[in-house]
Amino acid sequence: MTAAAATSAPEPQADAWEAEAQARAVAQRQLQVLGRLAEIGLSIAGALEQQVTAEGAKLAAGDAALAYARVSRAVRLSLALQSSVLEGLQALDRAAGSRLYEQRCKAERDRQLRAQAHRERVDRVLDRVIEKEATSEAEGERLAGEAHERLERDDIYGDLAERSVSEIIDRVCRDLGLSPDWPSLAQEAWAQEEIEARTAAAPLAALGGPDPPAAPRRKVGPRNTRNTRKTLSQAP
Repeated sequence: MTAAAATSAPEPQADAWEAEAQARAVAQRQLQVLGRLAEIGLSIAGALEQQVTAEGAKLAAGDAALAYARVSRAVRLSLALQSSVLEGLQALDRAAGSRLYEQRCKAERDRQLRAQAHRERVDRVLDRVIEKEATSEAEGERLAGEAHERLERDDIYGDLAERSVSEIIDRVCRDLGLSPDWPSLAQEAWAQEEIEARTAAAPLAALGGPDPPAAPRRKVGPRNTRNTRKTLSQAP
């Protein structure tokens, strides 16, 4: 599938929601019609009752019984169909709730995966910085332990997923007294992405360099046409 086709193709979830909305609209319309039919049947049954019980009723008992049986059957059928339609609507509600729950679970899983990948990238960059600056293995282990302990506490840096890698590295290194080699870090892919996205922390963003200023345009004053004519007239 080409990129254009993938972009224009509707998402399966969108198709499911649209189909469900159409089914729900049809079911609600069916309920209205069935309710109206049941009301009409009850009205006819009431009219038959009046024709049988009124004084001087001319409708034969057999004919009245047959008409009433037909009307009552129609009413019962309308009510049964209403129940069936309502069950269908309830099934739609359950399916919609299940689909919405699955979407929320998937969104949460995706968020957790992104947060985990983000944290792992921070850990790798920090490990390289500490390994480069530590003067001994013991110091490196101490710094790494302090750094990772600070990253685990939300009350220090908050939600790491909401901060760029360079911002986290900058804050941790300042807290631990480290001086990262930002020019070297700026060459890495993640740093280039942050610089281009303008999400890099100040030490890294400064290495991206500001856009070069536009060259000033040479200001040309108005021509002195009088002097120009005079010079031309004096020319040999």
